[in-house]
Amino acid sequence: MSESKNFHKNLQILKKRVKERRKQELYDMMNEASNTMEDKIALIKMSLTELDAKEVTESFKTLINNDDKTKKE
Repeated sequence: MSESKNFHKNLQILKKRVKERRKQELYDMMNEASNTMEDKIALIKMSLTELDAKEVTESFKTLINNDDKTKKE
């Protein structure tokens, strides 16, 4: 039984790492200057399907806060 618990725990850790890496990849792609507006919209749509609602909300809050800080400087 402990092997099964250990396996599922490690699987959850791996899933979390993969999700974080994918999220970072999407943000990096969105921030590339060479992307057109259509590309950025497609990436945002993709991120909405891959991330759950809470993560999406937090992500946009972070982006808005960063954008506000940039405008103030």
